[in-house]
Amino acid sequence: MNSLPDLPTEPLPDPVPPPMAEAAPEVVPPLEAVPWREAGEDSAARYPDLYQAATNGPATFRHLVQAHQLAASTDQLACDAGNWLIPALSQKFSEAHGGIEKEYYCSEVVGGCLLAKDRAVYSILNSPPPELVDAEISCKVVAKEALYGLQGKGVVQQLEEATDHAYSGLTRVMVAADLVAGGGTPEQIEAAIEAAKNEVAVVKARVEVLLQRQARLEYFQGVLGGIVPTFVLVILFGVAAEAWWRSSLVPGALVAAIAMSALGATISVIQRMSKGSLVIDHSASRWQRTMLGAFRPGVGAIFGCLAYFTLLTGILAGGSTVGSPASVAVFGLTGFAAGFSERFATDMLDQASKLIAK
Repeated sequence: MNSLPDLPTEPLPDPVPPPMAEAAPEVVPPLEAVPWREAGEDSAARYPDLYQAATNGPATFRHLVQAHQLAASTDQLACDAGNWLIPALSQKFSEAHGGIEKEYYCSEVVGGCLLAKDRAVYSILNSPPPELVDAEISCKVVAKEALYGLQGKGVVQQLEEATDHAYSGLTRVMVAADLVAGGGTPEQIEAAIEAAKNEVAVVKARVEVLLQRQARLEYFQGVLGGIVPTFVLVILFGVAAEAWWRSSLVPGALVAAIAMSALGATISVIQRMSKGSLVIDHSASRWQRTMLGAFRPGVGAIFGCLAYFTLLTGILAGGSTVGSPASVAVFGLTGFAAGFSERFATDMLDQASKLIAK
């Protein structure tokens, strides 16, 4: 019987494993696919009020100032949060105001100013000295007055000029505040504060000129609109005097006094506008300024009526016979003077009251 052959004493080689599919390398996103602001957004989330305004709105100028303060911080997390918040808040703010025209932020104090595309001016300054705080408030008041008083398509250029002036004054104030907080010399600080105050004074004067110019124009438009109804009433009053009061009055002289007085009031407005002495309350609304102007010829007509009755009593007639052409001329001239000068009319009434008292 044949025996089995002896097994080899050397170990058999390991079996060759079957070929396997090579695994695809893990995709590593390029650097630009991972924006740097993701880390900043995590830091921004630590400030819920600012983060809410940056993501959902509305964003205010106060939020922008706070974000710039964070960006200037020496703390890295706060700096990252500020750098992420600034563009996000600016976008939300621009959506509400049509964009940002100009902006300035203080580096040494909490403060800044901004001019939006809708011509609204914003500013914040939490820093002494009180002179700069007062100047900052004055600029904001001037800007609000310009935004209120210069409305309409026809005054876009004037509104832009006024708000540019206000923003310029605010930037001068912010620069001075930075210098004060930054430890400038007393001479530098005093000069900066004085320059800021002078700038604000110039801004207020210039914006006042623009506001008065527009207010006078609207007032004069009202005067022109009030002339026609005033003269219609004068004619009707003359017809009534001719029909019912002819025995007591002189209708021709009465109409002459009232009509010339209304005309004198209109000429007075034109003359004062040309000299720049006509001062209108520009804080009133546009329709109020127009209505006040429309009443001006009517007020003049009332003064003319009073002048007629004053002369009719013989106080200033000078011996003229009532009803003659000379007396009509006197009534007309006196009526014009009464409408042109309110002081003349009040002086006539004072003289009449003194004579009647005697």
